[in-house]
Amino acid sequence: MNRNEEQLNNFLVELFNDILRLEETSLAKGEFSNLSISELHVIEAVFEGITDGYNTMTEIANRLKITASTLTTSVKTLEKKGYLERSKLSTDKRKVIVIPTSLAEKAYESHRQFHKDLVQVILKELSPDELATLSHALRTLHKFFKKL
Repeated sequence: MNRNEEQLNNFLVELFNDILRLEETSLAKGEFSNLSISELHVIEAVFEGITDGYNTMTEIANRLKITASTLTTSVKTLEKKGYLERSKLSTDKRKVIVIPTSLAEKAYESHRQFHKDLVQVILKELSPDELATLSHALRTLHKFFKKL
């Protein structure tokens, strides 16, 4: 790797780790410290499914890019903690839908606020031109990662 490639690699690795650490720290200090980051991301995917109209176990697993059995384990844990409920789809009893509880909604909104606050901190540091350039670069990265 040349110098620029190495810097980009280091930046991406450190950025990913920094965001994960910030999320974990925020979660550990808050009202929802009994959740792991991966559990919170499952809750997030459930809410995205409600928005998109897709909330079966299979659809959520696909959204998270995990196996159905991995999701089942997470959902069972989140049911025990009072965040999610499962129910058979009334039109097709073979399909299981996931329903968030009011506790999940509070956790989801708290996590969304964390991300909003993070974005606001970044926005304060950038000019409109810098923001446009950063957005373009991140969109390009996102398209690349979606292909993998």
